[in-house]
Amino acid sequence: MLQNNTSVLARRVVVDGDFATLPYEAGWAREVVVFVQVEGDHPDLAVATEISPDGINWIRRGAPVTLSSDASIAELTLSEFGNWLRVTVTGASPEAPARILIHVNGKG
Repeated sequence: MLQNNTSVLARRVVVDGDFATLPYEAGWAREVVVFVQVEGDHPDLAVATEISPDGINWIRRGAPVTLSSDASIAELTLSEFGNWLRVTVTGASPEAPARILIHVNGKG
C-alpha cells in the first residue's frame, strides 16, 4: 500500500513580489502534485517547482504554469526528483498582490 501525505506550504500568504516556499523534504515520495490556489483578485501568476540536492541550491523542474487572473487554482506534478522541493510564484507586485495557498500531496 502506498503512503499518501498532504502538506501545506503556504496558507493565505499575501505576496507582492517574487515568492518561494521554504524547502520541503519529499525524498520518501515517488510523485507529488502541487496545488496553488489564489483567493480574491490577483494578476497572472507564473507558478513553478524547483528541486535541490541540499535544500540550498535550486534547479527549476519543468515549465512554469500560468495561473491566469480569471482562474483560482493550478496544479503541477513531479515524478522524478531528489529529496528537496519548493514552489515559486512570480508576477505579483505591491500594486497587484495575490493571496495564495499551496498544498503538496505526495505518494510513495
